[in-house]
Amino acid sequence: MDLHDDVTFTGVAHVAMTVSDMEATAAFWCEIFGFERQARIDEPPGQQRHPRILVKHPATGLVLGIHQPHGSHGEPFDPNRTGMDHLSLTVPSREALGAWSEHLRAHGVTPSPERDVGHACFISCEDPDGIQIELWCPKP
Repeated sequence: MDLHDDVTFTGVAHVAMTVSDMEATAAFWCEIFGFERQARIDEPPGQQRHPRILVKHPATGLVLGIHQPHGSHGEPFDPNRTGMDHLSLTVPSREALGAWSEHLRAHGVTPSPERDVGHACFISCEDPDGIQIELWCPKP
């Protein structure tokens, strides 16, 4: 595939995820990662769209659409099923990974040990549904 200058993108507009409890998940992203609640949209049953809460990170503009479908059975996330496996957020330095580990622990969230994959280092944690979130520090 040949890409032309006009066939590109400049960033990520938003990420939508389906969760078992959108209020708990929205609170998690706001409390732990500093997102700000933008709106709650309640769609009545039978509509094509699901109820959702939109949260936005003020520094980056990243929006998360946190969806809770009507009739959801509340099953936990399973990375072995088709769908999103994890979300990775870039941090500015290796020192920031240590600060994030402390911040997560202070909020009752258990971070993984720091891992080095050659081209980057990262830690990870899970949201209330078990969706993995990586804090990723690329190496120069």
